[in-house]
Amino acid sequence: MINEIIELRRQGLSFRKIAVVLNTTVGKVQYSWNKWMESENQDNSESLHVQKNLNQEKSSVTSTPQTFVPLKGELKAKLVTPQKMFLYWDFSETPKKIVRLYFNQPFEELVTVLRVYDVKDIIFNGKNAHHYYEITVPYQNGYWFVKGLTGNRSFIAELGVLLPGTGFFPLYRSNCIQTPAAEIPSGNELHQDLLQFKRYEDSPPKWRSHVSTYSYYEKSTNLENKNA
Repeated sequence: MINEIIELRRQGLSFRKIAVVLNTTVGKVQYSWNKWMESENQDNSESLHVQKNLNQEKSSVTSTPQTFVPLKGELKAKLVTPQKMFLYWDFSETPKKIVRLYFNQPFEELVTVLRVYDVKDIIFNGKNAHHYYEITVPYQNGYWFVKGLTGNRSFIAELGVLLPGTGFFPLYRSNCIQTPAAEIPSGNELHQDLLQFKRYEDSPPKWRSHVSTYSYYEKSTNLENKNA
């Protein structure tokens, strides 16, 4: 009966008219309607609670490094603090197959390394960096943190393997990141230093006007004569 009541209510009929149409009492119509409304409110409340929990779980999960999912064949770099960089990469089977196919080397037996290049003010071609850091990392880990970056520099990273007799072979190259410059004294501190320097220049020490360029030598000569 509740389906008929719902449909008639949507058409704008009152409980009394619905009771007449369904050949029942107004009390039964109201009771059925109220029970249905309570059920709907409870379902909506549970649905909102479940959605809230899902959102909280999603929020907590996305704060972990494992959920940073790079595109296929990609190494991504993100600056998380002025001196720390977060690198994450696609650890699919494709690089392993390439190494096995072209170099006839089991990927699992090779050392995986990250190279972090200082590329400030240059167009990087893979060999012209100012310098670089090399870090051994587990490929399957999928991410790594690099600490101790110098301020006001540009960095690019490469993920690769060390091949016997060949050396470093890059698999992925990251985007470029810029570290912020080191802090400098505030305007007020610098202003105070300048004022102090100006006061020093305007009012030189009093002893300066009483000392001649020969005073030291004259005093030294007198001392020597007395000691003689």
